[in-house]
Amino acid sequence: MRDVVKSYSGKNDTTYVVNFWATFCKPCIEEIPDFLRIVEKYKSKKVKLLLVSLDLPAFYPAKIATFAKKNNYNTHIAWLNETDADVFCPMVDAKWSGAIPATIIVNNKTGYKKFTEDQISAADFEKYLNEAISGSDMNKFIAPMNDAVAIYDNPEDTAHVKREYVTFKSNDSSVYSIAGGRVSTVVKIDHMKVVIIEKDKLFYTYSNLGSTLIKKGDEVKPNQLIGYAALDLDKLKPTVELYISTGEEYRVLTKDDFIKRSDKRLTDHSIDSNDPQ
Repeated sequence: MRDVVKSYSGKNDTTYVVNFWATFCKPCIEEIPDFLRIVEKYKSKKVKLLLVSLDLPAFYPAKIATFAKKNNYNTHIAWLNETDADVFCPMVDAKWSGAIPATIIVNNKTGYKKFTEDQISAADFEKYLNEAISGSDMNKFIAPMNDAVAIYDNPEDTAHVKREYVTFKSNDSSVYSIAGGRVSTVVKIDHMKVVIIEKDKLFYTYSNLGSTLIKKGDEVKPNQLIGYAALDLDKLKPTVELYISTGEEYRVLTKDDFIKRSDKRLTDHSIDSNDPQ
């Protein structure tokens, strides 16, 4: 593992992706083709991928090599000959339990380091690469509300179901688009409106709007005022729930994906949640 850590510790502008996998690990096998495809797409950006096999000694080297060749794993591959997870896991990340797949993405020039102990979707992997290459703040969204508090206490609720959205609460009910695109949906559900804006095969969904300033088919610019939030269930503060999806799956969001918006020219634009607009 010392060799593995050394491989991504260079003081340069290369983005290193180290994925821990095994031939018997189904989620590992599912995500590796996406890694290979996307790393090839970003090869001009100095991205390097290392696949570190945690297979049993009996699989090394013949079975691992045969499996890699059969599946066109055209990248650097290593086999980890250490078996004490209590020793090698903390060398990568203190949170690593030893479960696979596990991936660490590092860019020492931008100061980016992200460790994930789970299967990573293609969309999220590409997002992480962009963050690593450019630096995290350059790829964060500006929050959709002024001086908003982003609420995302736990990525799993009590039923252990992943939360794909972030809730924003603010004294100012103004809601801005976090990305440009075309308005694909504006629908009223009970007391609120839902707006969906599509851009580059991603769908940005704003839920709990009290009123909107846009309609289906409109072209929206980033940071454009699109409407006003309704109050939360306690009738205390304007609140918006924000989702991002590919149409097939939701991208898991956390408050760390956003930076604060603060427009001092605007104050309180709160509206009555029963406004007929």
